[in-house]
Amino acid sequence: MSKYNKTVLTNAGLDLAIKAARGKAKFTITKTAASADNLADKKIDELQELTELPNIVQYGQIVDVADSTQDKNVVIGVGLYFNNQDLTQSYDLNTIALYAKEEGSDKEILYGLTTAVEPETMPDYQDEVLFKFNLTMYVVVGRTDNVTVKVVEDGVVTDKKLEERLQVFATKADLDILQSLINKDIRDLAALNAPDGNNIYNTTINLDTYSKIGINKFLGCQLQSSGQMAGFKQETEKLYGWIFNIPKWNGATEYQQIVYICNYGDGTLIYLRSHVDNSGKTVEDFEKLTTDKDLTAFAKDIKKQIENAGQVKTVDGIAPDKNGNVETGRYTNAEIDQRVTDINSNIAALDQITMKTWIGTLEQYQSLPKHDSDTIYYIISSYAVVVK
Repeated sequence: MSKYNKTVLTNAGLDLAIKAARGKAKFTITKTAASADNLADKKIDELQELTELPNIVQYGQIVDVADSTQDKNVVIGVGLYFNNQDLTQSYDLNTIALYAKEEGSDKEILYGLTTAVEPETMPDYQDEVLFKFNLTMYVVVGRTDNVTVKVVEDGVVTDKKLEERLQVFATKADLDILQSLINKDIRDLAALNAPDGNNIYNTTINLDTYSKIGINKFLGCQLQSSGQMAGFKQETEKLYGWIFNIPKWNGATEYQQIVYICNYGDGTLIYLRSHVDNSGKTVEDFEKLTTDKDLTAFAKDIKKQIENAGQVKTVDGIAPDKNGNVETGRYTNAEIDQRVTDINSNIAALDQITMKTWIGTLEQYQSLPKHDSDTIYYIISSYAVVVK
């Protein structure tokens, strides 16, 4: 197990921390690096004089900021993360350093470092086995409110953060309870042929009062309902199939009832209805689901009716000829219309005729300049009246 010494601030880091403690500077801890050089034998003042970390092998990531068990206003914990991805050669993390940058300055300084008592060995990645190493470096920063830590969270989390995130997920006990509930739902709502499902055997089922929620299989049963079920004989026995009772929502008393009857006659029957209650007092008729067989029979019936449409058997006992015509010996509609027209014309002509009469002697009659055919002439003689 790896073990590291306390963090040592470099002279530049110490100056920056003093300025921050006096409120004269603010700075950011920017990055971390690891070296294979073993500096554990060097004296503290020698480490403080360092301005660069020798023999840097790789840079790590700053992933967290932790509170210190010491003076929280002066010391902070910086969470670091290293892995072996892209490493072609293994090495020992003998020295790990932190870098910082003062606000307003572009210069990045070696702020502090820690040396290994027992270094962590970082293996190469040639076997494509990912190795991760986390540690927290506690450093003096003067005043924590004047220090910012640049944390990189590119898919990397600390144990603390991981534990916090995991709190929102279900535990094994929660999963066991959930599994139990799922099994119950499966038993109640699915598994059409499950041996431990809602199976009903060799009995008469009143669909108006049967209220078992879910999918219910029946075998060797007779079905009864006061609601209409077109094309189904309720006295039929030894039926098998399924009854689906599905609430419209959780806790609803109204539910959809679907009855699926297998091998009834030459096919399958399916009936549906919305069912309000299970008391049997309110009964709804079933709607029959039309099958391909029903549609085929319906189409054949319609075709037969179309073929028979328009074929006259007899008219007043007279059968049609081979062309479908019937000779009745009576006027046609056109002939009747023409006769009516002629009669109306004659009536109109008669209405215009006005007969006139003339009475006189023979001599007077003979002296008339002309004789009108529309006038009746009466000639008076000493013996009789002659009509001309």
